[in-house]
Parts: sequence; structure tokens; C-alpha cells
Amino acid sequence: MTKEEFATILENFVKGYIANSSYFDSDPQLRINPRSLGVELINGRDLSAEIADSDEAVEEAAGVEGDMSEDAADYQAKQNPDFYPVRKLIIRNCDGSLSHDKHALDNIIKKYF
Repeated sequence: MTKEEFATILENFVKGYIANSSYFDSDPQLRINPRSLGVELINGRDLSAEIADSDEAVEEAAGVEGDMSEDAADYQAKQNPDFYPVRKLIIRNCDGSLSHDKHALDNIIKKYF
């Protein structure tokens, strides 16, 4: 995936949220897998469950015996998703409409590219 493709994906998710905000709770999150750059839009209430699942997977990978245990734990840690509150990725325009905050999205893109 290119940087431009990733930027378009992020922008489309934020635009999708703006168009359908009533389908989400009060703290929606962009979930990004740092290894695959897979992006999802989840409800805030799902965030704590996601974090618990990630922590459990790292602990299980770290519990493996032998030389592979460190590699497995490192691999799993790289799979742990990053979360970004959608409300911090939106700006209100002069006319009162909402749109994606290009600067905020650029800061996320810089983390991965």
C-alpha cells in the first residue's frame, strides 16, 4: 500500500463516520493494524475489549518456550492495533459543516510512512 492509498483510506473512513455518525457511540475510534495497515472504525465501547485481546495475545506469545518465544512476542506486539479518536480527526468548517482534519490525518500517516 502506498502512502497516498493509506491517506485516501483514512479520509474515507472519517467521511463515512461524518455521514453516518448516528450508527456509532460517543467515542468512535479508528483502529489501525500497524503491520498490515488495515483500518476499521469501531465504537469506543469496543476499545477496551480490543486492548484486552491484544494484551492477552502478547502474553500468550511470550509464554511460548524456546528461541521462538521472543520472535512470536515481537510479531504479536507489531500486530497490536493503534487507536485514534475520530472526534480528533474532524473539523468544523466556517459554514458549520464537518470535514476531515487533513493536518490530524497527516500526523497519523507520518507514523506509518
